[in-house]
Amino acid sequence: MEIRYYLRIIQRGWWLVLATTLVAVNISLIYSYYIATPMYEAVARFIVSPNLQNTDNRDMVNSIEALDKRSIISTYAEVLNSHEVVNRTKELLRQNPGDFDGYITSVVVLPDTNIIRLSVKGPNPEVAALLANNIGQNAIDLVKNLYIIYNIDFLDKALIPNDPYQPRPSQSAGLAFIGGLILGVGLAIFRDQLSDTLDKLSQRNMVDAESQAFKRVYFERRLRQEIVNHPETVLTLGVIHLMGLQEIYDSLPQAFINQILRKVTETLKYQFRGNDIVGRWSQVEFSILLPSTKALAATNKLERIRMELNQPISLEGADQGADIVLDPRIGIADRQGGESINVLVRQAERALESSMESDKKVVKYKVQPFG
Repeated sequence: MEIRYYLRIIQRGWWLVLATTLVAVNISLIYSYYIATPMYEAVARFIVSPNLQNTDNRDMVNSIEALDKRSIISTYAEVLNSHEVVNRTKELLRQNPGDFDGYITSVVVLPDTNIIRLSVKGPNPEVAALLANNIGQNAIDLVKNLYIIYNIDFLDKALIPNDPYQPRPSQSAGLAFIGGLILGVGLAIFRDQLSDTLDKLSQRNMVDAESQAFKRVYFERRLRQEIVNHPETVLTLGVIHLMGLQEIYDSLPQAFINQILRKVTETLKYQFRGNDIVGRWSQVEFSILLPSTKALAATNKLERIRMELNQPISLEGADQGADIVLDPRIGIADRQGGESINVLVRQAERALESSMESDKKVVKYKVQPFG
């Protein structure tokens, strides 16, 4: 289930994965071909062996056994990589102070052998090979003057490398592809999680927690947007007052109030579909926005809704026989003459007041004639 969930996220964010991968590969290729300085590696190999001219048979055996302890090989490797040998070689070869800036030496003893590998890395292949061979020769001369039991000699002299060891565009592009793919998947998942979090926060700001209808602030914002976007279009605003709930509001536990309010929201949302909007107008009042609908056309529907809301509501957890009758009253007004939102709201609320003061349950606002 988790795999399918993440696969759907990746499918929704495929463009982000693709874009990240392409950007990573392109950056890698641009860096490899146009920015990075090619680096070359020259390698020389040396072999350490007993000195046959200065040892008898017994010393020969002891010398071979000593080589197996690796301390002699390690010592010679340290000599090859010592600052004294490297710096002396550079001083002997140097013509300009910056000739060997950026060149790095390293020494490795090959496993289970008496062979030492000297590597010199730098931007110029000829200089790298020259350094490797001269460092090796200087180390050989130094060792021969200090130790007579063992010899160290070139096994392979450094050759001028033809190809740089870095950058390698194809290898770098492959790694960039994998890295970009992983990063793209991560960004797609992060984007989906962030979007989900923002949606929840937005939902929390828009929706009333008790009734699950839109808050009045958001409802009025939608009403204002509808008027701005369709200034010539007729719309109807309705306000529903729950007189039965008002009488018992302060005496009911909050859990029961929430049940009633959510039942009202559920009923209204079921009856009003499409672009119709349901909001909580006040403590015991709901609002309805019917775009592209005149009040006369909405009156019959609102009367049916009033009858639906007037059905007794049974509360979960309450005593039997404690059904609630909401006795809803509805005031409606439509926008036909370019009224502002404030005027439309006042008209709907006046119609609601008329409904609460008379026997008529659903009242449409009527413009009073002059005189």
